[in-house]
Amino acid sequence: MVRAYRPGRDQGPGGAALALTDGDAGGSLWGSAPPCPDDKTLVEGAAELEGWAAELLKRSSQIARECRADLAAAGAALGEALAAQRAASAQAAVGRNAGQAAAAEAALTEAREAESAARAAIADCEAALEILDECGTRLAHAANCLAKVPGDLAAVYEQPSEHLADGGTLPHSGDFLGGAVTIEAA
Repeated sequence: MVRAYRPGRDQGPGGAALALTDGDAGGSLWGSAPPCPDDKTLVEGAAELEGWAAELLKRSSQIARECRADLAAAGAALGEALAAQRAASAQAAVGRNAGQAAAAEAALTEAREAESAARAAIADCEAALEILDECGTRLAHAANCLAKVPGDLAAVYEQPSEHLADGGTLPHSGDFLGGAVTIEAA
């Protein structure tokens, strides 16, 4: 099942899976996984995954910071290359002999190559940052979803527990809350 990822709306392990798989969190992802044997395993697994997501987010953020620094350096290099082109063009215009003209032309060629390299570096950094920013957003959402698993699990038990405390009864023995009973249709 492929479904659009909805930041802020998808929660729990399913929300984390949707954030990290572009919405392809259906049977292909979960089909081969055995059922979670108990709540403790679910909470421990979610905490472990949360730690991995947080570590990947930390690494992704560091790479993005380095990329932004490279982008700034490439922008400065572009400015220098354009200034060098203007200076070389001005020098070529006033060149008095063949040697000066050749030197100005060589400087202009070098400045154009520096401009091309700077523009390529800028394009690479911008493309990388687009990917890194999206990755960071998804990793942060996944870590947040996984951090909420213990509270979400407690909420699953809260309403039936309150119902019992108020004198109500459950439709079955209550074992189904832990996944131990399969309810069959009549």
